[in-house]
Amino acid sequence: MATPRKFNGPAAEGDWNNYRDTITHMYIDQNKSLKEVMRIMKENYYFYATEKMYKIRFKKWGVHKNLRAEQVGKLLVQQGRRAAVGKTSVAFVHGRRIDRDRLHAYLQRVSPARRRELESVLSGYQEPGENRIDWDIVCRTPSPEPSPPPYLPPHLDAPDDLRLPEECMRIVHNYVYGAVDNALWQITPNRELVFPARARTWLDPVSCARQLLLTGYTKEGFRMLRISFDHYRDVIHRQEPSLLIETCLGLGALLQTGPGLPEALINYACEMARIVLGPMHPLNLILSRMKRAGPSGVAPYAAIVMQSYIRAISGASRVNPTYLATIYRAMVSSEFMEKEAAHRSVQELVRELEADRTRDRSREISQVQALITWMFHLHKQPAEVKMAAQNIAKNRKLDPRIARFSCYSMLYSLVSNDHYEDEEAIALMYQALEVCEGEYGTGESSAATIRATLDGYLRKVGRLKEAAKVRRDFDVQWDDVCDQMSKLRT
Repeated sequence: MATPRKFNGPAAEGDWNNYRDTITHMYIDQNKSLKEVMRIMKENYYFYATEKMYKIRFKKWGVHKNLRAEQVGKLLVQQGRRAAVGKTSVAFVHGRRIDRDRLHAYLQRVSPARRRELESVLSGYQEPGENRIDWDIVCRTPSPEPSPPPYLPPHLDAPDDLRLPEECMRIVHNYVYGAVDNALWQITPNRELVFPARARTWLDPVSCARQLLLTGYTKEGFRMLRISFDHYRDVIHRQEPSLLIETCLGLGALLQTGPGLPEALINYACEMARIVLGPMHPLNLILSRMKRAGPSGVAPYAAIVMQSYIRAISGASRVNPTYLATIYRAMVSSEFMEKEAAHRSVQELVRELEADRTRDRSREISQVQALITWMFHLHKQPAEVKMAAQNIAKNRKLDPRIARFSCYSMLYSLVSNDHYEDEEAIALMYQALEVCEGEYGTGESSAATIRATLDGYLRKVGRLKEAAKVRRDFDVQWDDVCDQMSKLRT
């Protein structure tokens, strides 16, 4: 047996996080006593903590040796619902699988009155309550089963850069399949995942804030950022399929503004997820791991989460190819995905659309191909990109999401291309502004970002009077833009 090293003080917060899986694996899965766990942790891992500290930490983690009546009741409710539609179930409490023998053992030792009450729930005689997921207590289909928790060998800490990605992928997978299995998200009869249509999304003010900060509109950028933070709680409450995607893309947008803001968003998102959804909700588990990765690790882990999410929703349901194409485009812009990999994925979407003989998909194919042109040929074939943007503008009624995030962005992105003279670049920005305001009005957040970009470009080329007019127009319409963004809740 190893000789313990000199006592260096009780376990710190980081030590508890590093050894959480090891401690709970011994205490719950191996059914060791607390004193035995304490001894092993002290002698094999040099981990020092009192019995009281362990109990406080178990309470914080939601770890209990014995099942509680409330937990068993919720498990039986979920099993009853699933059995009614012919689904078999495996049960998890705080991420730990609970086998049938353990449930039966609990029912045998409780009072007869309590046992009859619980059995009536399972038999369907008692109303199961509201239809929502308790992420601490979940029943799902037996396959695929989650991977067993990692177990650290003595004297070896698994580095976060190896352990956290695998944890994130597993949590994302279980989150998606759990949401689909428990009907948290709407699925059409042909298994297509429904993304609720909204005039605006939470990403609109985030993207607007990013661009304003990059163009020197600092005060306005932070005002828009406050609006986006205020609305994140509502986004979490809705728990729509786009929640995880929007959170990661919001981080991607703020990563481009420099240090500080991405960390602020992650801290805020973690706190909101913990308060609104609970500490064991997958979103909180994912965000807390990204937070632990530190500023330099946010982008790699956000990329892993998004790619895992796309794989999971594509396996659990069918996803609209045009929506996926916009996500791949956003991932490339946020540097969450290599261009070559995105190109292969989007080309596969085109082939999927071309193979669909159930209805005419020609306009969708055209839009996805336009996105391909923008993503991969912006600086090589600017004329084709301009034509693609105009094609999206022409067909923007088909999918407003692509028009909102792509059409005018494609036009004013061309300004960075060396093939354009100043006059033509300015004309492109005015055209983007016209398309944007003509479709969505002067209070559209993207109109504000285009004006800010146009103002900076005009000043750079010496057209100061024209720039001053653009700035005055911005100031006149700015309060209206903020009012429109403040109505995201409706």
